[in-house]
Amino acid sequence: MRVAFSALTFAIIACYPSLLYAQQPRLQQPNPLGAAKAIEQEAKRPDFTHQSRADQLFERLASSKDEAEASALSEQINRIWARSGSDTLDLLMSRAGEAVAAKDTVLGLDVLDSVLALKSDWAEVYNRRAAIHFQRQDFDAAMRDLRQTLTLEPRHFQALAGIGMIFQQGGNGKQALAAFQAALKLNPHLKGIKQAAEKLSLQYNGQGI
Repeated sequence: MRVAFSALTFAIIACYPSLLYAQQPRLQQPNPLGAAKAIEQEAKRPDFTHQSRADQLFERLASSKDEAEASALSEQINRIWARSGSDTLDLLMSRAGEAVAAKDTVLGLDVLDSVLALKSDWAEVYNRRAAIHFQRQDFDAAMRDLRQTLTLEPRHFQALAGIGMIFQQGGNGKQALAAFQAALKLNPHLKGIKQAAEKLSLQYNGQGI
C-alpha cells in the first residue's frame, strides 16, 4: 500500500518513533548464546509481570485532565510495555532503538526479528517493528504488525493510532475515525490524534468528538 502523507500525518509520525523508543537500561554485554535458557530463568523473577500496575495507570490515563498528566502516565505505561522480563531481550530492544535513531532501519528490523524469534508474544516488539515499516512506507507490513500488537495488548493506544493513520491515508476515513476514537478513549491526550479525529468527525458526523 503506497500512499502520500498529509501534513497532519507527518506531524503525527514525527512523534511516533520517539514515543516508542523509550530509553532502555544499558547492560555490559548481551548473551546471544544460550539466550533462550536465560530468558526462561529471567521470566521467573517476581517483578516479571506488571499487569496490576498497568491497570491502575490505564484507569488514571482515561480520566487524565491535561496533556502533561497524560504524557507522564503514558510514559509509565510505555516503560511497562518495554520490559520483557529478560535483560538479554531488553538490551536487544534498546539496540533496535539505537539503530532506528541512526536511520539504519534494516538493522532495526533484523534486531526486532531476532527478538521475536525468542519471544513471539511481546506486543511492544510488533508495535516497534510496525513503526519501522511505517517509516519505510510499507503500510501492509505495518498494519499486520499493528494488528498483532492489539491481539496481544488490546489497550495499545499507539497501535490503534497507527492503524487509524493507515486507514486515513488509504481513504478509509470512517475506519480511521473509529480507530482514533478507540485510541483516545484509552488516552484522551494523544498528540495529533485528537485533532485528526475532530476533523474526521466533522466530515462524517457534522460535529466534533
